[in-house]
Amino acid sequence: MGDGSFQINPWKKKYLQYRVIIKLKDHPENILMLQNIRTQYKIGTINITSGFVIWAINDKKQVRSFLNLIYNNKLLNLKVKTKTKVLQMIYAIDNNISYNEYQYLKKLTIWPFQIQTDDSIVYTFDNNWKYWLAGFIEAEGCFSIRRNGNQSFSIAQKDDKIIIELIKNYFSLPNTIQEKVNKLYVIETYNLRSCLLIIDYLTEYKLQGQKKVSFQLWMNHVLEKKSNKV
Repeated sequence: MGDGSFQINPWKKKYLQYRVIIKLKDHPENILMLQNIRTQYKIGTINITSGFVIWAINDKKQVRSFLNLIYNNKLLNLKVKTKTKVLQMIYAIDNNISYNEYQYLKKLTIWPFQIQTDDSIVYTFDNNWKYWLAGFIEAEGCFSIRRNGNQSFSIAQKDDKIIIELIKNYFSLPNTIQEKVNKLYVIETYNLRSCLLIIDYLTEYKLQGQKKVSFQLWMNHVLEKKSNKV
């Protein structure tokens, strides 16, 4: 599993500190992937602690630079909470707001901007979406082989059901999206045809971290199962 966050942290009730992090399980493939991200963007640091590897941007100027890179990504518009946090950070940094101003805005939720979502991309998939999806599967996807020999692929997202709908549409999954507790939306498929479509996709848009290890085992199982059916 993966976890990313955008943080505005008060320091001793005097100053605001800004942070962007990606947190993954401590695994050689995950470490290599985060090292590649750091090399590409030339910002942030990598630390390993308590079983996790963390890529973090703590420098205010570097945080602002990174936010500028992702601000215009249309997929960000689908995740209202994330989009809100990104815009809050941009506003706070650009206006150099104080700790007291931040607490006031946070309490009253009256930030001077509006969040506009755009769900028009649910049926339009450009290359940006395809690369993003590989990253999302890296963090939230699950490849399983059951004891009875059936394979399954599942993926979940909290709050933002439209993300799961988008994935369902892209792979033409015949399965129903399930709503779990606390608005956790999950879709799982055992459908062989759907699994083969996922394999085709991830053969082109490759996983980079630990998830590619479980995917490789899963893919071999699915392809063997397909060959046995021919």
